[in-house]
Amino acid sequence: MKTKQTLFFSLIILFVSFSSLTADSDDAESIEINAKIEIEKVSRNIINALRYGKFGLADAEWKKIQTDVFKTFAEYDYLNGSLLYSRMEWQEAKENLNRALKKEPNHEAASFLLGMIYAQEDSWSEAKETWLETNQISPYNPFYHYNLGLAYFILKEYNNAISSLNKSLEYKANYNEAKLILAKTYLELNQVEKAKAELSSILEQDPKHMQASHLMGRVIYLLEKDPKKSLTYLKNPRALGWREKKVYARCYFEMRKWREAENLLRPIAYSPFADEYDQSFYLNLLLNLGFDERANDFFHFIQKQSQNESKIAEAYRMLLSSREGKDLLYHYFKLRY
Repeated sequence: MKTKQTLFFSLIILFVSFSSLTADSDDAESIEINAKIEIEKVSRNIINALRYGKFGLADAEWKKIQTDVFKTFAEYDYLNGSLLYSRMEWQEAKENLNRALKKEPNHEAASFLLGMIYAQEDSWSEAKETWLETNQISPYNPFYHYNLGLAYFILKEYNNAISSLNKSLEYKANYNEAKLILAKTYLELNQVEKAKAELSSILEQDPKHMQASHLMGRVIYLLEKDPKKSLTYLKNPRALGWREKKVYARCYFEMRKWREAENLLRPIAYSPFADEYDQSFYLNLLLNLGFDERANDFFHFIQKQSQNESKIAEAYRMLLSSREGKDLLYHYFKLRY
């Protein structure tokens, strides 16, 4: 009888212990599920706040997920990286995004934002490699293909740029930004008619599209050598890229509007990458305007220039292209400053 009682009590203790372990396991699982639901909700709020520049709201939402239970999720590191990105704290943002990708390699938003940081740092090769991975994770997003195409364009990998930009247009047919970079790419390859077709498509949808209009003026001059017609496409001289400045300066010159030509060509003529044609053209403009002293000063400036400035010129061109590229990127978040 005593043996039976002992066995009975042992079974009760075993059952209670098992029930306790099961309950603890259920509690842990329940806590994790609830934490996942909460971080997903907070994530949506933070992302939307950052998209619309509501930085105070983003910071307030972030404070809701500062307990240890949330820090195990890749989403936690991604959100931290996003907030740091909005403050332009690039290095710390990269560390958090890489941590998120280590936890969850297919986290497409973290991969995309990591590429954005490389682009902001003028590291376009790293941006390209990162966005290649992003596109493998999510191959049907037109914005990912667009940014990759832009990186290819800046790196002068023009055939790859065409492929990526066409892929972007495959998933978003009327994506004018992709058409614009595609037109720029065709111009670099001297495929002027193809560039004109892309620009015509943009201007049919949006006749006030300033960048497309400026490029179209360049195309018209290349195809028709009609400076008067080209100048009808000029909307804002201050917004011209350096290639367009050279073309419109030539248009003004041929229209005998030498002062306007000189204003446009001056920053090109004094830049490290001005060629002999640019310099001679600028000297001619100064002389036509009667600026003999300035022409003499410019001639001496040319003579003093180092003959070994090719690396400086290339670096300068790359920085100008990078600045233009950062303005044309698809930005998911706003920056605070």
